[in-house]
Amino acid sequence: MRLGLRQLEILRLFSRTHSVTETARLLRVSQPAVSQTIKEIEGLLGFAIIVRFGNKTRLTDEARAILPQVERVLSQMSSLLGHAEELRDSKAGSLSIAAAPTLFDEVMPKAVGSFLAEHDKVRVRAEVHVADDIVRQVRQDSAHIGFLFLPIDETGIAVQPIMQMNAVCVVPPDNPLAKKPFVTAKDLRDDLLVVQDVHSPAGFVINQQIEDDLSGARILRVNQSIAAMRMVNERVGIAIAHPLTVSGGMIGQCVAVPLRPEVKMVLAMIYPRQKPVSRLVMRFEKHFRKAAADFCQRMQAQGYSCEMLL
Repeated sequence: MRLGLRQLEILRLFSRTHSVTETARLLRVSQPAVSQTIKEIEGLLGFAIIVRFGNKTRLTDEARAILPQVERVLSQMSSLLGHAEELRDSKAGSLSIAAAPTLFDEVMPKAVGSFLAEHDKVRVRAEVHVADDIVRQVRQDSAHIGFLFLPIDETGIAVQPIMQMNAVCVVPPDNPLAKKPFVTAKDLRDDLLVVQDVHSPAGFVINQQIEDDLSGARILRVNQSIAAMRMVNERVGIAIAHPLTVSGGMIGQCVAVPLRPEVKMVLAMIYPRQKPVSRLVMRFEKHFRKAAADFCQRMQAQGYSCEMLL
């Protein structure tokens, strides 16, 4: 049998009251219960902890010698329980996020900012990665959650769709296409077209759906949408990209025009399939969805297709 926390608490309280009666009153238990606990402690320690002088009691020298350790154990346990309570209420802990670069132009900063306003003790790490690295970060537990475009091919990853958007055509403001309500593949045949390659999920979707329509067109392939935006800003060509490139300052002075036929793209949250979803992840998802919904409303107001899923 070992000393329990309840026994240590009674020993500490008795050291302050020097009275079985007062200790019992403060703990709201009977005096015999306190006396029995003291006997149990003495049996476990192998020495007396109380000496009596008439009607008075006090701690023995041996009991006083162990009080600092008793205080330390109870203090550590109190700290542990307090930390556990904070974790339970999602006020502490850590959250690691891996996400596509374009999310950091608007949606991710707003989501992280509002999340930290409610959970200021949580340590957050938010990193930019390409799609393959986002999946690897989540699979290897280097990140709790990831945000990227579908599709992904990974059996150990759970997928939660967040929002669906249609690809847009990004052109310089003086390009004739900038004034059209939408552009078609036929409109793009005479320009150098900047498109993400098939190794990224967004590039895969775009290339899969427009490949036949753009047969014979001149195409410059890049590995990230931010590179495509830079090419358009420098008048190298025009780009087909997802609407997140329209947010913030990434698009520069260029204009995004809806594309026909529509190329639908889904942004999703991913997390490990074999592990339970933590409270922090669920609470961050709420903030991310709010930031994504605000983005969607702004895109819809500007005439672009964007809708929240689930």
